[in-house]
Order: sequence, then C-alpha cells, then structure tokens
Amino acid sequence: MSPLQNLLNVFSAQEAASWPSFDAVQGVQWRDPKPLENPDSTGPDMTHDRSGHLLLSGFGIVDVPDGKLGAEAGTKKDNEGNVGVTLNGNADTVQSVALLKFYPSDNTQDIIQRQLSMDATIQLIADQCALDYGTTATNMQKNAFFQVSLGTTTPIYAETYVDADGGNQGPGTTTFVFYRSKPTQRIAAMRCKEHSAA
Repeated sequence: MSPLQNLLNVFSAQEAASWPSFDAVQGVQWRDPKPLENPDSTGPDMTHDRSGHLLLSGFGIVDVPDGKLGAEAGTKKDNEGNVGVTLNGNADTVQSVALLKFYPSDNTQDIIQRQLSMDATIQLIADQCALDYGTTATNMQKNAFFQVSLGTTTPIYAETYVDADGGNQGPGTTTFVFYRSKPTQRIAAMRCKEHSAA
C-alpha cells in the first residue's frame, strides 16, 4: 500500500485515532518525534500538530525551493511527490491530516485515487466555490471536496486547493486536507456547488 493509504487507514479507524497510533506508519518519516503544542491554534481541534513527509506516486523530478531564506534561497532537485504532511488535533486525538505539495495541480482527484487501493473510491461532493473561506473574496484556490471510501471503514473527506502564485516563495503549491467528518460548514461558508455522493 502507498504511504498515503497507510496513513489514511490509521486516520479513518472507527475510533478517533490517537497520536501514538501514527508513530510507525510505513512510508511516513516524522520530523517531530511527538505532537507539539500549536501556539497559533484556531480552534479546539487544532491545539497540537506533528510534521513529517511522505512520497506520493506518479510524479517526476522537478526544481523545488531548498528551504533557505532571503538571499540564501535557491532550488534543489526533488521528486514533486515528496510532500510535507501535518497531523492536526487536540491533546488526545488526530482530527485532520494535511499534505502540502510544491506546484499547483488541477487533477487532485486523480492524484488521490492513484495512491489508493483498487477497492477504494473517491467522489466529488462539492466544487465551484464562490468565496475563499472566512472572507468575501472571490475563490481563486479552486477548492474541491471529496468523499473517500477506503473499502472497509466509514468514509472520510478530502478538501484540495491550490496556490498558483508562489511569488518569490517558489512555484506555488497544492494542499490536500483529510477530515474524519464532512466539512459541511466550510462547504456552506464558501458557497460551493454540491454534488451528491452515490
């Protein structure tokens, strides 16, 4: 199984997944040995986070930022599928999983599907959002929402969006966020067009 599916299998377990249950996910390299308190927390489900990285399949070698800042900043060669992964949650359990990939990608549904086993399905449930979340600005990030069924577990949900303008920070990004429950409030607040999942 792919590193992402291994991660999502733990995340989508019937009981809310505890932080230690992610320690040994095959294919994920953790930078943080344990969850850290998040001083910039925006809610009760975001008080802690843990970062690492994993490899998404189906990508080639590209130029990516080397992580240095200011005049020192440059690029390095890396696989475009080498993504940052962040677990977010409260003190006890993980509530969401976020992936950040360099370069904007429009085919986010295909990218997720490529990481999943044959019995897994991903269905579009909302897109064509009118507003950026929490603002009155026109949605420029192409947010889309999906229901992901991994075969045996209850479905989880994914939101994807792009930042096409990396500016002097790099080549832009694509973000994938996975939730345990349907992000109904986000979909409504952004005035997205909803589609019924079969």
